[in-house]
Amino acid sequence: MTFALPFEQIPQVPSRRLLGHLHLIRKNPVEFLRLAQDRADLCRMRLGPTRAVVVSSPRLMHEVLVERHEDHKKSRAIAIFARGLIGQSVFSSHGTRYKKRRGFVAPAFKANVVGRYADAIVNEVDAMLLRFGSEVSIDSEMHEITLRVVAETLFHTSVASDVPAIEDALTRALQAMNGLIGQAIPLPPTYPTKHGLKLRSARRDLDRVVYRIIRERRASGRDEGDILSMLMGARDEAGEGLDDEELRDEVMALMLAGHETTASALTWAIQVIATDPVVQARLTQEVDMVLGDRTPTFADVPKLPYTLAVFKETLRMYPPVYLNGREPMVDTQLDRYAIPAGTLIFLNIYGTHRRPEVYPDPDVFRPERFLGDGEKQLPRGAYLPFGEGPRVCAGNHFALMEGQLVLARLWQRCKLIAPSGKMSDPWPSFTLRARPPVRMRVERRTQRTSQLPAKDRFALS
Repeated sequence: MTFALPFEQIPQVPSRRLLGHLHLIRKNPVEFLRLAQDRADLCRMRLGPTRAVVVSSPRLMHEVLVERHEDHKKSRAIAIFARGLIGQSVFSSHGTRYKKRRGFVAPAFKANVVGRYADAIVNEVDAMLLRFGSEVSIDSEMHEITLRVVAETLFHTSVASDVPAIEDALTRALQAMNGLIGQAIPLPPTYPTKHGLKLRSARRDLDRVVYRIIRERRASGRDEGDILSMLMGARDEAGEGLDDEELRDEVMALMLAGHETTASALTWAIQVIATDPVVQARLTQEVDMVLGDRTPTFADVPKLPYTLAVFKETLRMYPPVYLNGREPMVDTQLDRYAIPAGTLIFLNIYGTHRRPEVYPDPDVFRPERFLGDGEKQLPRGAYLPFGEGPRVCAGNHFALMEGQLVLARLWQRCKLIAPSGKMSDPWPSFTLRARPPVRMRVERRTQRTSQLPAKDRFALS
């Protein structure tokens, strides 16, 4: 380690409040993250007596998440609040426990496995389209469809009747977690506060469903070809598998990650397409040229690059996981500054994704950034919707495929119109949600782009 400047010399976002930046983070975390990004690659922040810094550059992101990942653990604040719902899962654990859990979960999301879930995704889109009237609340619909997809791929069809109860309990749990994180005095979920009790109640309701499904599956001995069966059959090097409590934790983490984050991203993507005529024309023409009137399958995924680029650019501008955290286990150094062990390191994903030197005109939606070799040319640590390094999201391939297929099937069958013609405001909660409700008008498509006169087609290049 080279000579390091004292922690107190790290640039700080201005604040005149007694508790430092807590008021701004609680009021508008996106505004704070933009301020931190504009201030410096590494910013100091005040959270009462707690030492904390914000990292907002690709270089330092890569250093923390990849080059020196063994020196950092999951932020204790994130781990404590997350464990109130998902226990000691792959998302919230560290060290040996994390490596074991990751070894169990990762095989279920290999690229050659996720393809089998494509038909389930498209089927759920078709079921949703049957529910559509002339106007819909897209944020609600995306939360319902992603939960149904997770239920199908996690539990097979046996849990279909439990989807409403799961959705209600997950919503209450997320509301409680948001309340816990936003407390002036951040008491953990184990304390009997209003939000702590609400989280425990929601967890009990979820546990009743999940444990029942685990018991029934163990009793049947069936392999349904779903993720639950894969997790039940997984064994470590010592031949040990997951017990019921460990299974419950992983299932809950997968439900939360696969449902909430994808729903948020899809809501933003649909708004972008509906409010940008150029993006909408190009996506619609690609879908028509590749699919025509037939139902999309997994084999069509690589044939829809622009649709995928739209989803990836959405994840850049509106990353569902807009903020993450790490904590150094030993005294260390970032950039030129000393970072004491135990310092909270906030990873500013939202701000890093809007660095103008990496993404010219960062506030402009340009899917072309992710066509051809565009993504390969990005600096390491510049694009982090799924994290980076050993803790990169195991379900990233699944999430990208789901987003791509949902958008393609929607615009193949209908056109969604934003009455206001404008994007929603960000509503930072557990994920970066669009401020609800996000209402859209629905027009059923009766004419394909290929049937239009040549002058009315959008030229693909």
